[in-house]
Amino acid sequence: MSASTENQAVSCYRELMRRLQAGSIAPGDYLREQTVAEEFGVSRTPVREALRKLETEGLLVSEPRLGMRVRTLDYTEVIELYEVRLVHERAVARIAAAKSTDIELSELKDIQLALEKSKNNAAKMAALNHRFHFALLQMAKNRFLTRAVEGMQRSMLLLGPSTLADDKRANMAIKEHRAIIRALEKRDSDKAEAIMATHLQNAQRSRIRQYQKNPWND
Repeated sequence: MSASTENQAVSCYRELMRRLQAGSIAPGDYLREQTVAEEFGVSRTPVREALRKLETEGLLVSEPRLGMRVRTLDYTEVIELYEVRLVHERAVARIAAAKSTDIELSELKDIQLALEKSKNNAAKMAALNHRFHFALLQMAKNRFLTRAVEGMQRSMLLLGPSTLADDKRANMAIKEHRAIIRALEKRDSDKAEAIMATHLQNAQRSRIRQYQKNPWND
C-alpha cells in the first residue's frame, strides 16, 4: 500500500470513528465499501483497510453479500461493559486526584463549562462528555491503564445514542462532573473514586432504561 493510500485509510478510519461517536453511524447500520468510498471521495482500497481495522477492533461484523454492519450489543454485553468501565474509571479518578496538575484541572474545568453550555444539544454534549473522561485519563498518566480504557471506550461506541439526550440524566451528570472536579482540586483520591463510581452506576441505570425501551438488537 502506498503512503498516500495508507494516509487515506487512516483518515477514513478516523472519520468513521468520529461518526460512531457522534451517533450518525449507529449499531445495526451497514457500511458498504463503494458507498463510503464515494462519500469520502477516495478509492475503495483505503476504505477497505479502515473497515478491516474497525472489524479487528470488534466494532464491525462482516455479513456476506451485505457488507459490514456495526455490531449490536445484547443486554448481557451492556451490563458486562459497564462492569469493566466501573473498574477502570474508578482507578482513573483515584490516580488522577493524586497526579493532576493545576493546568490540567483548569483545562478540565473549561471542558466542563463547554459541556454545560451544550446541554440542549445532546450530540455536542456527548462529544464533550467523551473529552471530559479522556482528559481525566490523561491526568492519570498511566500507559497501561490508558490502553485498557481506550479499548473499552471503543466498545462503548456500540451502546447507541447517548443517555445525555435525557434532560434528567444530563442534569445529574453535570452535577456529578462538578463533584469529581471538586474532589480532584482537594487531591482527595477516595472521594474522587467514590463519586466516579456513583456517576457510572447512574449512567448504567439510565442506559438500562434506554435499552429496555429500544433494544438495539431488535
